[in-house]
Amino acid sequence: MLATVPSQTSAARLKKSLAAAGIKSNITQTPSVLTKEGCGYSLRFEDKYRQKVESSARELNITVRAFFAEVGGGYEKM
Repeated sequence: MLATVPSQTSAARLKKSLAAAGIKSNITQTPSVLTKEGCGYSLRFEDKYRQKVESSARELNITVRAFFAEVGGGYEKM
């Protein structure tokens, strides 16, 4: 699953928070098909951690723009 965030700094802060909770995630550039601006950053993580990602982002005052499931080589907005 991908969580799109406003900046690389936001992604790094969120990744650090998740790592402290024992959750692995990776920062990646948001695929261009998912963003109108053609740039941005996302955090990739296992689907089962979505609620933890949401709560951690809230605690850090980070806006998650959208969540996307990776389905059959494409993406589906959640």
